[in-house]
Amino acid sequence: MGFAELLEEAGGFGRYQWLHVTLISLPGLMMASQNLLNNFVSGSPAHHCSLPTNHSSRYNLSHYQVDEEQLLRAFIPMDSSGSRLDRCRRFVEPQWQLLAANSSANVSQIPTEGCLDGWTYDRSEFLSTTVSEWDLVCGLRPLKQMIQTIYMGGVLTGAIVYGGLSD
Repeated sequence: MGFAELLEEAGGFGRYQWLHVTLISLPGLMMASQNLLNNFVSGSPAHHCSLPTNHSSRYNLSHYQVDEEQLLRAFIPMDSSGSRLDRCRRFVEPQWQLLAANSSANVSQIPTEGCLDGWTYDRSEFLSTTVSEWDLVCGLRPLKQMIQTIYMGGVLTGAIVYGGLSD
């Protein structure tokens, strides 16, 4: 006697069985969305090095009429494409000559350093992500993938432990 014949003998696949299948499927659907959550909470917002903490008093900027964009150009080099600010480097000293309209300075010869004062993140798309909270950019970028790995290891451990307990 096969399963289909046994099921017909017991009354078929009725409302009770549909209810159980539905209730058992709901946690599985929630788990699938939980597995994809890292794609959203670990988004990488646009960022650049923060300006030195004492830059306004150190360089006496109160006498100059410079806006935020010009200030960033003096402190942070452009990336290799030349279209946006470099994400992981800044000039050791501000390069005020780059603000001149006819500046022909050789930017590749100017010494740079890493982001010693942290990063400034663009908050127009993401207000806060694990990347911006824990500064998982530049040298720490591989740790972003470690978040998903640790989560999946927890899922595996939970499945082994609680699977055995449920049996």
